[in-house]
Amino acid sequence: MSKDRVIRSALWATVLLNALGVYVFLPLAHRVASPLMPVDVPRFFAAQIGFTIALFGGVYAWLAMQPQVNRALVVVGGLGKLGFFGLTLLYALLGDVPISMALTATPDLVFATIFLWWARTPAHPEPTRS
Repeated sequence: MSKDRVIRSALWATVLLNALGVYVFLPLAHRVASPLMPVDVPRFFAAQIGFTIALFGGVYAWLAMQPQVNRALVVVGGLGKLGFFGLTLLYALLGDVPISMALTATPDLVFATIFLWWARTPAHPEPTRS
């Protein structure tokens, strides 16, 4: 599978993952319980988090549709996903959120790894010399 196909597939899969994140957080902004959120979240923070997740999802979809994927934006997305996983794991280890939240954030770690691996590899392979 080509690197281009890998990153585009990962971007589209992340759009779906982010849609799930919006589904989890935005109802909380309207005082509607979310069965996938095991902790109380203030409405304002739920709205901000839901908006940010939706914004990143839109960027991932836009990137996937571009003729050439912008490496800098993929790095930002990868760091964002790595940060989301890292913070969730940290606060789970501190006992502020259930450890199950860190487990459900594992796909973010997987996509962060893919994004950062892709961004680190050369855009155009150098021709080999004989």
